[in-house]
Amino acid sequence: KKSFQGPFKACHDVVKPRDFYRNCLYDVCMSDGAKKILCQVLEAYASTCKKNGAVVHDWRTPSGCRKQRVSSSVYV
Repeated sequence: KKSFQGPFKACHDVVKPRDFYRNCLYDVCMSDGAKKILCQVLEAYASTCKKNGAVVHDWRTPSGCRKQRVSSSVYV
């Protein structure tokens, strides 16, 4: 929404969220609301936004998505 003031606000004009939103909605519904899927889609959108030069603020805290541990000392 244009009035949305969340962590992805600066990205919406750079990377349209429509396809990410639709894919997320479908995938989360098909997986009985799996939060892991939601977090993966948000991570993909954040990454795409950053690659296109948009500033993305902390989205993990409001969404409850923690960084995934890759090894004992590396986080993604």
